[in-house]
Amino acid sequence: MHEGRRAGRPRSASREMLEEAAVELFLEQGYADTSVADITRRAGVSRATFFNYIPAKSDLLWTSVDDALGALTVRLGDDDAAAADPVTDTRDALLRVAAALEPGAAALAFANAEPMGVAEELEESAARRQVRAGRILAAYLRRRGVEELAAEVVGAAQAGALLAALRVWSRAPVPRAPLEEVLARALEVLAAPGAR
Repeated sequence: MHEGRRAGRPRSASREMLEEAAVELFLEQGYADTSVADITRRAGVSRATFFNYIPAKSDLLWTSVDDALGALTVRLGDDDAAAADPVTDTRDALLRVAAALEPGAAALAFANAEPMGVAEELEESAARRQVRAGRILAAYLRRRGVEELAAEVVGAAQAGALLAALRVWSRAPVPRAPLEEVLARALEVLAAPGAR
């Protein structure tokens, strides 16, 4: 082993293995009947490894979306690249993040919520991601001078469009349009005259 390198699997490999094991088990025996021990056993990692990478069992469905929200924070942190219209900035940032997003387990869960027995947990955990995305977007809008109420409303609406697009995209038959196209349509609804 090289000096300075730690033994064990790389972080991304372990997390991916946990995610794959969880999805398989949720489909085989249901979400409620799958324990963290079942997941770690299937993935071949320790319980400690699980909690090093994943705070809770339901978070395994959202790893790529959580990464995308982290990327959104970074993208909107660069005020030097800002355009004249902050709402256009948040829209464009969401579309870029959606283009890079590989929804993975979240898409499988939305498409198979009933067989996996994960419908209620999925909606609760989706709501947490929607709130997080709304806060990221609203914070950027406030920094760019948008009045607080407007920033909160626009941030929440755009975040809702993101989660709605993910749900609809996940349930669409394959082959399906790219996620960013579905998100663009969802964001257009917010700009439509009847939506104001």
